[in-house]
Amino acid sequence: MQVDIFVSYASEQRTLAEEIALALRAEGHRAFFDRTQLTDGDAYNAPLREAIEGSDLLVFLVSPEAVQEGRYTLTELGFAEKKWPSPTGHVLPVMARPTDAASIPPYLRAVVMLRPAGSIPAEVVAAVERLSKPRWLRVVRRVALPLGVLVVLSAGFGGWRALESSRTCGRAQHLIDEAELQQGAGDYAAAWDRFGEGLAMCPGSAAALQGQERLAMDWLDNIRVTEGKQTFTEIANKVLPALSRAAVDKDNRRAADALAHLGWADFLRSRDGQGGLEPVHYYQQALQRDPDNAYAHAFWGHYLLTGDGDLQEPKSHFAKALASSAAKPFVRQLQLTGLTWRTSPDRQDEVARVANDMRVKGEALGSVSNIWNVYYERLVWGHDRENFLAALSPQDHVATFEWLFPKYAESSNRYAYLLMLAQLQENAGARAQARGTYQSVLALGVNSGSVVSIVRKALQRLKHD
Repeated sequence: MQVDIFVSYASEQRTLAEEIALALRAEGHRAFFDRTQLTDGDAYNAPLREAIEGSDLLVFLVSPEAVQEGRYTLTELGFAEKKWPSPTGHVLPVMARPTDAASIPPYLRAVVMLRPAGSIPAEVVAAVERLSKPRWLRVVRRVALPLGVLVVLSAGFGGWRALESSRTCGRAQHLIDEAELQQGAGDYAAAWDRFGEGLAMCPGSAAALQGQERLAMDWLDNIRVTEGKQTFTEIANKVLPALSRAAVDKDNRRAADALAHLGWADFLRSRDGQGGLEPVHYYQQALQRDPDNAYAHAFWGHYLLTGDGDLQEPKSHFAKALASSAAKPFVRQLQLTGLTWRTSPDRQDEVARVANDMRVKGEALGSVSNIWNVYYERLVWGHDRENFLAALSPQDHVATFEWLFPKYAESSNRYAYLLMLAQLQENAGARAQARGTYQSVLALGVNSGSVVSIVRKALQRLKHD
């Protein structure tokens, strides 16, 4: 079925938009994406409005640039909202680049967002295929071959029952598809309900069973609760049966992943005050099944860091978890969360070393607010400053700081950013550069007496350069 599709994108994603348009056209769809031949002003608006009004579907490439105030993508989205007050079935938001959920317009958040795990153009084509076909046709196509065989080979009541089962499991597959989309959008509760409906309709569905297991782990990995509305325990108890089912599977990797998450579920329940839980018991079982299991090592390392022991054993677990390519960003998240669980100079020094290792290896960086607090305490408040400066080589310290905190350079914390950077530059022997950075702190008109004191003493040390 041919579909007229409007692809809305920020100019930074033009190459991706072109690839998507080409992939859609290869499937026989019409795709409008090229604005380059249009002029500004009203003459620009009119063709865009007409193109959207003549479309069956709008594909919106979500990125920080696309949802930025003043961008033409938001104008295009406004045209779409006028055409389709309800976006369901008409608008397909696609996460092209990680984007703060709060900045995404409510109109886009009202539908399930496609979060591609592989080729974005291919997954967009597949999603358009699902959206463009009536539900009855999707079900019929899934069961067409089984139906044909059953008509030929079966008769009577047995054939009727097999036919009904095929139809029912075909409808269940639609629910599974919906669940996977909701899971990708982070709507874990809705996805869980959909998988449950799919299993109730087709109890033996391997896709539903394994999908539910993956969702259980994903939900626990990204668990968020609102105090007074939900608890860790409520979510953990909901997913435990699926994890328990997978924990006895013959596949060692699958079983170990599930066992590790059973331990993580116990840790989360213990945070709600439940006693008598032993997460380590599950981590040990997981490593018996799969000695290199990244989840088991990472969860165990995190668990040890929530205590007050030394760092050697958790460091060993995280080293083994990071040796595996599986879930590396999640492992780093657990490592940094564990290190900042309690405050001590040796943990804070290790935070700097972990951040430096991530920079050197080119790893993705998540939230840095807890890391910023570490640097602030050690360099602005000056707690055990000398040992912190010795945690890394002077050059690595400067490079890691600048890699971690570019956003703070122009924020309301600019004075603290400059004060910390100046100390690191001075420590690295870049005295003239450090002097200039210290002077920039004073130029901001900082009122803090302690900050001014640190800067003036530093400038006195560096005045002969």
